[in-house]
Order: sequence, then C-alpha cells, then structure tokens
Amino acid sequence: MEKIRLRKDFVDERSVLTQCPVCDTYVHQEESFTCPRCNKSPLCRKHRVPGRKECASCVFDLTRKELDALRRQEESLQQFLRFLQFIFLCCAVIFIALKFGMSEFVEILQHSQLPTYIMYFSIIPVAGYILFFLILYNQRGKVADMEHQIRKLEVRR
Repeated sequence: MEKIRLRKDFVDERSVLTQCPVCDTYVHQEESFTCPRCNKSPLCRKHRVPGRKECASCVFDLTRKELDALRRQEESLQQFLRFLQFIFLCCAVIFIALKFGMSEFVEILQHSQLPTYIMYFSIIPVAGYILFFLILYNQRGKVADMEHQIRKLEVRR
C-alpha cells in the first residue's frame, strides 16, 4: 500500500509540472510565467528579463527595432551635417570671392545684401554643425549601449 501511495503522489506532482517550450525543462506552475506580448505558454524564470514582465525574445525584438530606429536617425543626422557643411562652403566661397575683389565681376554680389551679411550667414551653419554634432555624438553612445544590451539578451534567448 505504501508503494502505491508514493507512486500516486509522484504522478500528482508530475501533473503539476509544466514544460518550458524554449529549454524543455519541467517547472512548477508557480515558478513559470506567460509572456503578455507573445502569449507563449508558461516559460521558466530563466527566460524572463529582470525588471520586465516579458520574455527575452520579445525584449530582444523590441531593442532591435529601437536600435534600427536609432541607426536611421543617426544616418539622417549625418546627412543634415553634410548639408550644413555645404552651406558653410558656399558662404566661404562667397567670402573669399569678396576678399579677392570678385564682387565687380559677379552680378549676384553687386546688387544684393548678401555681401554685407555674409559673416552672419556663415555663423549659422557653424553653430548648427556644432549642435548637431553633439547630438550625433550622444546618439552614438545610445547605440553602443543598446548593442551591449542586445549582446546580453542573446545569451538569455
């Protein structure tokens, strides 16, 4: 009788355990969780990201999307910096043309307000370039941090 009861307890305990679909280990239902984002069946605690209620796969996908958005934003910042460089070079060419006395030969420099305010026009691209370069530098730090987080999540995945 004792042996049968032990077996029955073992079978009851076995039915309480659930299998993790990722690592195929058996865990108690109290120790498992269900990801609210992907609704995967009960996962073990190893696949839960600390501080979040989602599984490592979902957090990995979210950070990958955020990283792609940051890279696209970084690319657009670099293109805007190139545009500011172009404006500054145009102002520099006009300034050099004025210093060499080309204002007598170039029609746009004879009858416009551009020669008198060229220094002010060239300060704006320089200030914008410095500002957006600092933003780009900060953006690169964020990208490096996210890549580090992704490497840590790949281990949990």
